[in-house]
Amino acid sequence: MKHLRLALLAFVSTVGPAFAQEEERRAPPVEIPDFSNLDEYIYEPKSTVRFGFRYISGAKTSFSGQGKIPSPEDASAATGANLTRVYHDGAVRPDARTAARLDNSGNPIIDPQSNQQIFDPIAPDGRTNTWNYTDASQLSRLGYVAFNTYSANVIDTDVRQKESASSAGMDITVERDMGNLLGSRLTWKLTAGMSINDISTDTTALVRANLTTLTDFYSLYGQVPPGAPYSSPSTSTTNVVDAAGNAVLNDDGTTRTVTTDTSVLISNEPVGRVLNTRLDDSRVSNRWKIKGAYYTFRAGPTVWIPITTRLRASFSAGAALVYSGTSYTVTQTLVPDLGAEISDTTSNEAYKLLPGYYADATLQFDLTERAGFYAGAVFQSAGSYTQEVNSDNANYNTKIDLGNQNGVRAGLSIRF
Repeated sequence: MKHLRLALLAFVSTVGPAFAQEEERRAPPVEIPDFSNLDEYIYEPKSTVRFGFRYISGAKTSFSGQGKIPSPEDASAATGANLTRVYHDGAVRPDARTAARLDNSGNPIIDPQSNQQIFDPIAPDGRTNTWNYTDASQLSRLGYVAFNTYSANVIDTDVRQKESASSAGMDITVERDMGNLLGSRLTWKLTAGMSINDISTDTTALVRANLTTLTDFYSLYGQVPPGAPYSSPSTSTTNVVDAAGNAVLNDDGTTRTVTTDTSVLISNEPVGRVLNTRLDDSRVSNRWKIKGAYYTFRAGPTVWIPITTRLRASFSAGAALVYSGTSYTVTQTLVPDLGAEISDTTSNEAYKLLPGYYADATLQFDLTERAGFYAGAVFQSAGSYTQEVNSDNANYNTKIDLGNQNGVRAGLSIRF
């Protein structure tokens, strides 16, 4: 009986799983869910960024004002002996002549520490050996040397105008689709953009001025004038000999020498001074230079007109705001009768914020649904401002006009 139970249990364990598997094979398959009734979602780009260049006409500038070019040298007082007087074509300085200190026998006294001959300043005699001049035209037939300083006062009242060169700068624009316009094929977008361009103007012109020449005359006391250019003092060195004509030796065995001043002497103060002023329009020139840049911020609506499936045209207009920063430099230059040019330079910086407006017309060619190229014409106007340079030597102003500028732009567009 026990064995019968074990055999029945083994049979059930074998047949049960087999029967279950057969029932599972006969059951209907599991159904796949149907998603066909769900709405499809396709993302359509609504924003566009454009990056390229903006080439636009330059600012219109005008220049006016007056100034002066002071003498860079100091001729000092008209009277007074042994003063340092510096001119544009030379200089006269205090006398530097010395005399050898001699012993009772008439021999030069030597400094035991330096083993050098001792010299003492000579007694003043109204002359100096320390001077120089540059040109033979400074010599007069009466035996004088003329020294000059030059200065000028610009009295020109003309206004010079110059348009700065056109410039190419970075341009970036962002647009947002706002839908169709009045149910038509036309679409419109909100546009905001920024560009940067340079301002560069450089012009030079002769200006009318009063030229002043200060001339001091110095006497040569009948001496033969030295050839130009000339600079003194000058010296010569000779050997010291005894009564027999033999060279005198120093303690170290070297030959003793004596130095003699060979300078051509001139009076150590002017014998006369002349101040001459004349009107001139050929020796003074001004150079006006403006260097800077300006940012243009703009915003407004844009209307798009489809031409083909890939080609579209647009027109945009709106408000603009220009932030301009410029450096204004005026260089005044005097060409004197003698010597190098004399220049005076004054600079100033200014920053201005100008309201204005703009208009753009553009053609867009789409390479893909998201990328393309664009090119078009631009116009903007933002008014003008005045910049000045003021100093002890200059009082000049310029007007920088950023109105009625036009140009072109081009670049790449990407929709996202």
